[in-house]
Amino acid sequence: MAIDDIVARIASDAEAEGAALLDAARADADRIVAGARERAQEGASHTLARARADAGREAETMLSAARLAARDETLAARRALDLEALARVEDALAALPDVAYAALLAREIAKAAAPGDVARLGGADAERLRATLPAALSAAGVTVTVDAVSADVERGVVLVGDRMRVEISPAALVAARRDELESVADSGLFGPEE
Repeated sequence: MAIDDIVARIASDAEAEGAALLDAARADADRIVAGARERAQEGASHTLARARADAGREAETMLSAARLAARDETLAARRALDLEALARVEDALAALPDVAYAALLAREIAKAAAPGDVARLGGADAERLRATLPAALSAAGVTVTVDAVSADVERGVVLVGDRMRVEISPAALVAARRDELESVADSGLFGPEE
């Protein structure tokens, strides 16, 4: 065998071995790339699933917050309408005819009065009550002096006695029954609670 044949054979063997190593390296690279792709897809799928779950939780939180805000706005609107209805009740009481208004106040005075008490009239009601309250008090069986000094309220009467002061006015009557009247107003405006 000649040297050329030996060199050719060595070169051929080296070439074959190099091709085998290159093929093995390519196969390893393909396997590594495939594994990396698989891990990347798993990671992407896991990240996507986690992002979807996070987005779902965030959407639920936002929906809950929106529901609470809507409920609060509804309750505030209902409350405002209930308060407006109570203000109208108060106005309706003050707008009663003079004799009926004086009779209403006299009935309430009868419940709270003690001997020696003095009734002071509210500024806006003084003229109408001076004319009608004494007869209404008499009809209710109450002996109370109507004072010439005005009360520090706009409407109604302030009953003043020893160590006590009682306001008897449309505002006080509504305030004393506020919960009951709000319930009636709410039911009338919005129907019964479900």
